[in-house]
Amino acid sequence: MAENENQKGADRIIESPKQRGFDMSQLAGDRFPPPAWHFDKIAEEMACPEPKDRMMGVVKRMGSQTVPDFSGIDWDKALAAYGDIEYPTYYEQPFHSVPGGYLSEAAAVGDRGAMEAIYEEWHPRRSLGLREEITKLIPTDARTIIDLGGGTGDMGSTVAAALPEADVLTLDASPFMLIAGEVQNGGIDNHRLQQGFAEATGLADGSVDVALITLVFHECPNTIKRSILDEVFRVLRPGGTLVLSDTPTDDLHGFRGFYEPYKKEWLHFDAEAMLGEAGFKGMKRFDVAPPLWSVTARRPE
Repeated sequence: MAENENQKGADRIIESPKQRGFDMSQLAGDRFPPPAWHFDKIAEEMACPEPKDRMMGVVKRMGSQTVPDFSGIDWDKALAAYGDIEYPTYYEQPFHSVPGGYLSEAAAVGDRGAMEAIYEEWHPRRSLGLREEITKLIPTDARTIIDLGGGTGDMGSTVAAALPEADVLTLDASPFMLIAGEVQNGGIDNHRLQQGFAEATGLADGSVDVALITLVFHECPNTIKRSILDEVFRVLRPGGTLVLSDTPTDDLHGFRGFYEPYKKEWLHFDAEAMLGEAGFKGMKRFDVAPPLWSVTARRPE
């Protein structure tokens, strides 16, 4: 049933919004109804002249991925457990051409299937395998680890399994992603999921050994990237490590059909330069999980 739901989500992506709308109220009430301009942006992206081959390939492969069964979720009840918070404008975007963006059931239940489909040809274990490779960059003596913008918790759960003596926190702003994450990655003793923003974690100064930021920065404007790095610098203990991983800066321009609001800024992003401006030292670049790149950096002692 979960695979059928993913295929329905794919159908919504590849059809014009004018042919078939995305009604949030049919999925999880009208708590976060997508504005009309979401559909306009999606239609504009689909109408661009560039080829959509990569996007269509992902959509087609999503239906063959192994994904959790989310059919038992009572979305209205689960969402009621989360308080009302104000979402910044940069976050209220129809990322990946999903109306409502990350504030939607479609994004949450389709997350694992989409990620697995995107990285199917890059690692024998697809996206989960790439996360295992990134985990190798974490110092093995780390005991307090935070994954910022961690979505449904695949990165956090991978780290928790590899480092059972560490306490791992996945922080994400979307209640939909966290609710799906409890089904997908819940029940792990040393891993928990919590709502919050990467740029305002609410954690104490110097309380974290390692911070992870994976596939987040390409979905943020530069001002927010810098705010996130400032927050990471604050919460890391002196000598603590940041592991920043993301897609190549030109990659989004080859994935037309999936709306990416910050792809122009991403094309010119210089990770090491921004990390240096934020006060980090000892930057090292790795290609442990191609096509993703990773840069490690530390807060000075």
